[in-house]
Amino acid sequence: MQKAVIGAFVACLMVGCTQQSAPAPQSAPTEPKSESETINQADLCEVQQWQHDDVAASCKAGQKVVFLPDRWGNEQLPVIFAAVNCDLRYSVVLTSGAVTCIYGPITPRPALPQTPPAPLAPPTAAPAAKPGKP
Repeated sequence: MQKAVIGAFVACLMVGCTQQSAPAPQSAPTEPKSESETINQADLCEVQQWQHDDVAASCKAGQKVVFLPDRWGNEQLPVIFAAVNCDLRYSVVLTSGAVTCIYGPITPRPALPQTPPAPLAPPTAAPAAKPGKP
């Protein structure tokens, strides 16, 4: 009887060890939802300015872009360029003097009209001290 129980226990362990897990469901490849989500690795857009309008005039969304400024010394420029022009869902290569990324421009909002500051009140003169009294 004891051999039968041990044999059943070993058989259960063997079944558990050889059971194959179900394969993960395969999802169908999804098509890009818009032209801006299509990545173009073949063409490279090279720019020297970080401003949105300058880059938008030269590059298309989804295209590789390289920022090579014509002036050096401001290490914040590559970071600003990446924030304004890179699709941050993808890798960004950043050095102190250049950036390469997938172009994904921001959508700038129109500037709010600025109200002029209120005029300053004219300075008031301190009352003059009376002679003989401090």
